[in-house]
Amino acid sequence: MSEARLVGGTAADREALLKVHEHYLDVNTRFDWEHLQPIFSPAPEATFFNLNGHTYNGREHWTRLWQFYGQHVQSSYWTPFDIGGVVTDGLAVVWCHRHTRRQWAGTEPPRDLNYTNTAFISRSSMVFRKEEGQWRVVHAHFSPADAGPRPGGI
Repeated sequence: MSEARLVGGTAADREALLKVHEHYLDVNTRFDWEHLQPIFSPAPEATFFNLNGHTYNGREHWTRLWQFYGQHVQSSYWTPFDIGGVVTDGLAVVWCHRHTRRQWAGTEPPRDLNYTNTAFISRSSMVFRKEEGQWRVVHAHFSPADAGPRPGGI
């Protein structure tokens, strides 16, 4: 994993956030929805934007997605790099790029969303809130990275 660049907050909070982020990446590899529960907030306002382009409202909605993916997708570890973020007393944002590959294992044909066991890069932004002394995800936004030229060469 590349060196993380989190600014603000205490050293203890930065360390705790990176541990929760790493734990998320670990359970994401297997779509281990049971171990996801303490990572994602049970708050009804929690909202998650998935790489598939859809919005999931609340942890239960996200859990159902993981239960589906657990039966239909074989994934590898989403290796993070360019990790950064900002930490305050009760709220933090951690972002990164992630290398991975995944393979569709279901019977229904998937949309063309990198399910061909070919390596690809995605982007991740996760918002954490301190709830009862624990950092929990209240928002996540995942999107594909684009290796093509930037508009205007910028």
